[in-house]
Amino acid sequence: MTRKINNIWAWLQAKGRILKVVSDPNKGTIKVYDENGKILMKKTNLTKEQVEMVEDSFLSYAAKKLNSIDMKHQREKFDPMIA
Repeated sequence: MTRKINNIWAWLQAKGRILKVVSDPNKGTIKVYDENGKILMKKTNLTKEQVEMVEDSFLSYAAKKLNSIDMKHQREKFDPMIA
């Protein structure tokens, strides 16, 4: 049995908007929602590696992770000089 893993991100916009991004490496999907829950963008049929690459870039440059399944993995990536 595989465990369902969705990563949820807050994407803070310049004009105060907060978008929600939900990624699922196992399903190969990334979805972006507006404040009202409307889907603004949906990417499907991505490989697990593609989703993880987008997640890594997104975490580094644009977002705050709202849930964390693997905190050890996140701590390894933490750089206090950037935060």
